[in-house]
Amino acid sequence: MALDAPCIAVFGSSSISVPIFDAIRHRFHVVLAVVSEESRIRRGKLLVNPVEEWAQSHSIPVLNGALIPGEVLTKRLVDDAVDILFLLSYGRLLSQALLDAPRIASINLHPSPLPWYRGAAPVERQIMDGCTQSAVSIIRMNGLLDRGKILAQEPFPIADSDYRTDVEATIVRVGTPLALHTLEQLFHGSATPLSQLGEGSYARKLKPGDELIDWSHSVAQTYNLVRALAPEPCACTYQGATRVKILKATPVSEDLEFPPDAPCGMIAPFLRKRAAVRCSDGWLELLQLQFPGKIPMSTADLLNGRRLVPGTILRRNPST
Repeated sequence: MALDAPCIAVFGSSSISVPIFDAIRHRFHVVLAVVSEESRIRRGKLLVNPVEEWAQSHSIPVLNGALIPGEVLTKRLVDDAVDILFLLSYGRLLSQALLDAPRIASINLHPSPLPWYRGAAPVERQIMDGCTQSAVSIIRMNGLLDRGKILAQEPFPIADSDYRTDVEATIVRVGTPLALHTLEQLFHGSATPLSQLGEGSYARKLKPGDELIDWSHSVAQTYNLVRALAPEPCACTYQGATRVKILKATPVSEDLEFPPDAPCGMIAPFLRKRAAVRCSDGWLELLQLQFPGKIPMSTADLLNGRRLVPGTILRRNPST
């Protein structure tokens, strides 16, 4: 690393941030990592934030923006002579004072074709809406939610079969060289910011209940929900009083025969150890599910074990 390499502070809290942050670490001098989540405990074990874990493994100081006041973070950026603040999947708005603290710029990598899908859940909402085209956008932050001027934007396709993890892998693949190139441009003063055009749209944060399947919706809507929410929190349904996660599914070919008068939500077996559920306009095959306290299992195994019951009506809410 060159002695005059710019100093970068990275802000992020999800696993998608780690490979891009690591690429930045190899090219530039990352002097600080800031996460936005308070410590969580699951089944009696402390869950370490993936960005915090990455930073600690490379002896990069870590601060928690959920616990430390903004003015303290601002002073730290000034004291560390940070040139650029790079943010990806942080989940919190930063004050204007904090955005102004770096000597060159504060920038954000956002996984959507801005101005479309501003907000907290752009990847999930794009998949839920059946989008087939997206983009990685890098903007100069201005204190408004995802409304800063665009420094770079690179489009990429979303295949009909892509789940959220597939889209996130594409974002890393496309976003890594784009981020490095943008940082180089900023450091050399050659970046050309462009205003966002149009009103765009908002990708609101996922809230409790968004994961529950309404089987009266179309096959495409239901399939897109499964793709968007796997592997966590997962699209969910109720078999009786039991909440079931659906990790994988696929639309059923129209040339297969099913009960013509089946109500929405009914499970129907077909061929050998396969099962599908009736939607408003067709059938969605179940491929992998998870029952409470169990590991994910294939539909064939669940049918063999009589845990998945043909003829049952799956519902959005539990029934007694």
